[in-house]
Amino acid sequence: MKTPPQRWHLYVVDLEARVGTKPGRQRPCLAIQPDEFGDAGLESTVVLPLTTRVVTGDAFPLRVRLQKGSGGIDRESDILVDQILAWDNSLFRREFGTLPEALQCRPCRTRIINARRLVELVTPEL
Repeated sequence: MKTPPQRWHLYVVDLEARVGTKPGRQRPCLAIQPDEFGDAGLESTVVLPLTTRVVTGDAFPLRVRLQKGSGGIDRESDILVDQILAWDNSLFRREFGTLPEALQCRPCRTRIINARRLVELVTPEL
């Protein structure tokens, strides 16, 4: 790809070999990094991978459901909010489309909520 990945766009990204719980192979990913980072020359992009192994029911805040056709995907999928990755821009293969506006804040809001909970758990009371 000649231009840096854009925030809220879905791409096929080559995630290489699977290691532990990290998703592997080429798979759809949602770019969540602000566009200003790529515009400034950063050669990697923060993404959330997707899986077509959807869970039954609502798995929020760990997963956000995307219906078939959302952002150009051809199967119902879950955004794996707990699998945040920074990936080299040269491994982005093609663009699917843009995440629907109604869903654009939900994955990032989930990351912020989870980060606050982690801080609360590890910060001793004064």
